[in-house]
Amino acid sequence: MAINRLDHAAIFTPDLGKALAWYVDVLSMKVLERTDDHVHLSCQGEVGELTLVRGGSGIRDFTFGVDDKDDLDRVAAILSSENVAHGRTGGGSRPGEGPALAFTTPSGHSMRLAVGDAGRRAGVTSFASKGSHAPCGMDHINITGEVDPRVMQSFLALIGFKFSFSVAVGGRVAAVWLRSSAYDHDIAYTRAFRPTDRLHHVAFSVEDGNHYFRLSDRLMDHRLRWEFGPGRHNVGLGRSTGFGTNNYAYILDPGGNRNEFSSGMGQFNDDAEPRLVSIEPHQMADVMNGWGHEHPESMMLGS
Repeated sequence: MAINRLDHAAIFTPDLGKALAWYVDVLSMKVLERTDDHVHLSCQGEVGELTLVRGGSGIRDFTFGVDDKDDLDRVAAILSSENVAHGRTGGGSRPGEGPALAFTTPSGHSMRLAVGDAGRRAGVTSFASKGSHAPCGMDHINITGEVDPRVMQSFLALIGFKFSFSVAVGGRVAAVWLRSSAYDHDIAYTRAFRPTDRLHHVAFSVEDGNHYFRLSDRLMDHRLRWEFGPGRHNVGLGRSTGFGTNNYAYILDPGGNRNEFSSGMGQFNDDAEPRLVSIEPHQMADVMNGWGHEHPESMMLGS
């Protein structure tokens, strides 16, 4: 009984047509269902992993998978004990989803836990690219807000997440990363630079370096460029293993929402010692990029 990994994210976009040109025409994601107001997309299967919702930009809600209804009951009991309002749905809000539990985090984000339908285990990440440039599946999410990151850390730990690492800048905690699985992190919360920012990025899983090559060539063929990367995060400041050292490549979609393509996360025991990093502002590029010196200012902003 536990929370698994990210199973779904619903993001706002001002223009569904332009968004589909990116997610379908470039990334080769599959349209499962479409209405005038939203589109359910899958990376490679028949499960709705990303939903595009007409209107603005940023995150509408995100969903972590659980194994069964007992997991929903367990978290619902915790929320009730803390007087956190929550609600249940019977399933069917997107392809592949069964019963779900919805609640609001201290940062004001709509978070959900869901069981897979038809015996599917929800929140299990695929890393099989099958020789394609298309993303393998959903990997993790980084949300932003004005609440102190330590408040979010405590809330997520309360419902079952494990603290992996944090970064303080100039003596002030700027972001925290937690995991529900054995992987380095499954959710991050970053102190927003702009009060309107609610999402830093939604991350897709990438198999290996060759997968990055195929993705990069796909972008070049469409006259697009990465915002940042590919590279390796360097939270360990010179150590290529340990918490905060996954590979990345970032790009903004047409609606201004950031996609990360992530691979190479380490796996850790539940009792692994968290990594607490404290840096000065001029060291941000070192933490973000262990393979080079560049770090675009746009990476500090969300949607």
